[in-house]
Amino acid sequence: MLQRVERVLEEYEFKFIGLDGSLKRNMGMEIENRDFEALKEEVTWLLRPGSRVSFKEEALRLSEEFMLVFPVLAALVQKARATYLEIDGVDYLLLGWDNNNGSVRGWLNRLEDPESHPYELLAEHELLLRNVGGIKENFNLFSESLSDNQEWMFLGSECSLGLGDYEDYYEMMCEDAGFDQIDSSDYLVFAEEANGARTMYDRRDGKVYLFSHDHSFDHVEVLNGQPEYSFQTFKGISGFVDYIEELALQWGRDD
Repeated sequence: MLQRVERVLEEYEFKFIGLDGSLKRNMGMEIENRDFEALKEEVTWLLRPGSRVSFKEEALRLSEEFMLVFPVLAALVQKARATYLEIDGVDYLLLGWDNNNGSVRGWLNRLEDPESHPYELLAEHELLLRNVGGIKENFNLFSESLSDNQEWMFLGSECSLGLGDYEDYYEMMCEDAGFDQIDSSDYLVFAEEANGARTMYDRRDGKVYLFSHDHSFDHVEVLNGQPEYSFQTFKGISGFVDYIEELALQWGRDD
């Protein structure tokens, strides 16, 4: 175990920032942080040789509005071990929980400047980002969830409008099946899976949809009047707040 720790300390530069912004010396803090250790083990591509990591002494504070709008998520976050850190100049919030088998599951949330968001977001989406940021990485949840295989979730800087590269595919599918196309130009993509599936909401009413050209999910249904491998709805989920709260329920089940 000592050999592994020495290797980590040689490859990465760690700093610890106090509440007053001063540099603190606390050798071993990176070793004692089980959540960060689990993150490194599960998300092996996160750190590169020479990466710089700064831990910050900050306390997690949730607004009253956040707790009212997202009560399930707020309860989940309040149970977490919260670590504020900076990795290669990017600010993050690491949230960690214990699994029943003693391992750690968690989210690495990126904290962004609202100015980096290229599109107007729902008020509830902005509220989420102001309090806990968007999910850049998630790890070690052993049950199925909405976060499975997601490249990112909720990050304002990653959001896009419409179907993008899938516009031609969708037009072809509708023509072949004889369906009318949905105008998705105001649908904001807030999560993207590794296989290209996109989760989005209509900015006019907040309703949530999945657009997937290839899936085997059992928690979605084909949107009425649409080709099978195009727009789907989530069972039991209508709007963006419903989606967030269902995600929080799923992540709280292994407590």
